[in-house]
Amino acid sequence: MPGKTTLFFIFFALICLTHSDSAVSQEKWWKEKNFKNPDLREKYDLCKRTFRDIGNGFSNKNINYINQYFDEQVYLNIISTDRGYYSPNQAEIILTEFMDYFRISEFKYITSKRYNSYAFVNGKYTYRLGNGKRNLDVTISLKYFHDKWFVDQININ
Repeated sequence: MPGKTTLFFIFFALICLTHSDSAVSQEKWWKEKNFKNPDLREKYDLCKRTFRDIGNGFSNKNINYINQYFDEQVYLNIISTDRGYYSPNQAEIILTEFMDYFRISEFKYITSKRYNSYAFVNGKYTYRLGNGKRNLDVTISLKYFHDKWFVDQININ
């Protein structure tokens, strides 16, 4: 029969595994739906992956996670100073300079909505300022065509 210490560690490990599984599978910003049509399910899974990649790009200060979803034109509204439609190259430069200046502390999505050919998320970009932190509101919208989701707009204010 195992000792009390062994039982404690087994119990502790089970709690940790259960907790970490639920943390990964439950993303409050994305409401899961059951789709009977597998093509529709795949379409919205791709949408979620696109948003995740973009979020990882901001979290890790890596434009390569974001720019892969740029189309020929991207609308940016970055702190109301860079506002308009930009080519992918221009958008990369603007977002890279933004992330260099506003050093990320945390990036998270709060809510999302999706439609047939359009989806968006609202979130927070938390950055360091001196010894403190400040938040910026983020809205990212995607458009769907040719079986892919593309960045339509990125608003950070």
